[in-house]
Amino acid sequence: MKKILMRSAMPLDGGKNVSEILLHNLIGNNTGNLIFQTSVARTVMTEDVEITTIRTDRVYSDEQVEQWNAEYDLFLIPLANAFRITFMAELRILTNLVKRMKIPCVVVGVGMARKVNSRKWKFRYDDEAVAFTRAVLEKSPMVGLRGEITAEYLKRKGFVPEKDFTVIGCPSMYMYGDRLPELQKTELTPASKVTMNFKSTQIPRLYRFLRAQGELFEHSVFVTQLLDEIQTLYVGEPFFDKELKKTIPEDYPMHFTSPLMRENRIAGVVDIPSWFSYLRGQDFNFGSRIHGNIAAILSGTPCYIIAGDCRVKELAQYHHIPHITVNDVTEETSVFSLYEQADYGQLFVGHSERLSRYLDFLDKSGVPHISREAMSGRDTPFDRRFGSREGAGIIEPFPVVSPEEQERRLAEYFRAYRNIRQTQAEALETRNRRAAALQEEVQALRRELAEIKSSRFYKMKNKYDAFRKR
Repeated sequence: MKKILMRSAMPLDGGKNVSEILLHNLIGNNTGNLIFQTSVARTVMTEDVEITTIRTDRVYSDEQVEQWNAEYDLFLIPLANAFRITFMAELRILTNLVKRMKIPCVVVGVGMARKVNSRKWKFRYDDEAVAFTRAVLEKSPMVGLRGEITAEYLKRKGFVPEKDFTVIGCPSMYMYGDRLPELQKTELTPASKVTMNFKSTQIPRLYRFLRAQGELFEHSVFVTQLLDEIQTLYVGEPFFDKELKKTIPEDYPMHFTSPLMRENRIAGVVDIPSWFSYLRGQDFNFGSRIHGNIAAILSGTPCYIIAGDCRVKELAQYHHIPHITVNDVTEETSVFSLYEQADYGQLFVGHSERLSRYLDFLDKSGVPHISREAMSGRDTPFDRRFGSREGAGIIEPFPVVSPEEQERRLAEYFRAYRNIRQTQAEALETRNRRAAALQEEVQALRRELAEIKSSRFYKMKNKYDAFRKR
């Protein structure tokens, strides 16, 4: 049996209710993380592979790391755009963890953050990105990158293409191996069932465009993947603080007076089965979130990406997902015309070659995986173990659900919250008892030392030492 340690906030078996997912942040702030992490797990879980997930947003003791070194054969690290300012602290923690590991450490799909038309190649996160890459290369042959922009970045930092790194895209696109669902295009009308995705920190011009395009459809739904926003939908807790609120558009639909909220045109997702099932019932999906659109592709729903930054752009380019950038948007741009122009041919034609490149990377990195044929099937070890689990369903806004549902959600949420507080209190009490015991031990040692110093032998020794110094 080969044992693999894998980075993921969500345990593979799920097994948590919505409140536990939110309060423990088991989606790593964004449900999109679950797609590429699940895809990696599905690919590497053979009949004789066991996977244990860990978080990397905390520092582990040397004892814990040594236990992992003794027990596991490989540390697998699926990542998104980890080369970014807001991830610097965790990247330092992760780098330190990799340095302490004695087992191979393999990075699957890391990318960088950069403005869509930026020509910069120097960033505040440079030191962290370089240190992390070097640490990983001490434990594995090469690093798997999301796209060509990140490849150019590492090349400029002194790393060698196809020796230190290779581009593999996003593992999420290889969820079903060669078997990409067929995307059925129909006539798009204002009455079509359409889902959209965007974020509160969007470039204002892109945000306004996406919101305006959504209003062209009678029943368009905004699907949010973000932890705080889903929490607002689930129990009505406002997700923004005073400082964050200053940067958010006034009409951002996360308050109870929002038309989208009142009309039940916002949906939250916290698991893949519910997300994919919902998107299968849509005619079209568009927006700026990469995994919000990849989720549509994997569900068999046509999509179109309007990229607001390079992390989205490089993946859309690599996988040939129909897209434009925010700079391509004009007053004449319409999702109707984008839908008509969308060509999914290269997405399918080049997919097999990209999958081969991905599997070749896993082989060179010593990562076990199921066969290519098995990936394209529906009876993998992962499917048999976790495929039958039910999702939580689509989360509708708190104000529009029934009073009974509101009561159920609040009861569940605060029960989970109390359990967390109780666990924290017990842990604090345990630490306090240990601290008190250590303090007593220190006092006992001090008393013992005082007795030694007051002993006749100690005094004679001091006189002897003084005599020798004369």
